[in-house]
Amino acid sequence: MKVSVLLLFLLTVSLAAGTLSATVEIKNCTSTEFYFVWVTESGREKWIDMLGLAILPPDSSAVFQVTEGWYDFRIEDCQWRTYSFSDIPIEGGSSFLWEVYPVHMDDN
Repeated sequence: MKVSVLLLFLLTVSLAAGTLSATVEIKNCTSTEFYFVWVTESGREKWIDMLGLAILPPDSSAVFQVTEGWYDFRIEDCQWRTYSFSDIPIEGGSSFLWEVYPVHMDDN
């Protein structure tokens, strides 16, 4: 429910601002369950959890909409291991796919 409300809000803001939204898909290609899928506009400190109370199991995807801009993505598992992808340009009306593999895990 939380994700649906957030998606509706993002879509409403996008339409009101006259910009096109873009589809983001984050695919879990690891053997780990992820408990958080965070997104923020690059350079900002306010992260939004796109999963809410859901879990992103192996071989599944989280799909959501964002407005045009530059974004940082971060996902975390139950042991707080973090995987991230930063400074991604997203164009309105486009699609972006991040296939998360173990090589994307942050070392720090």
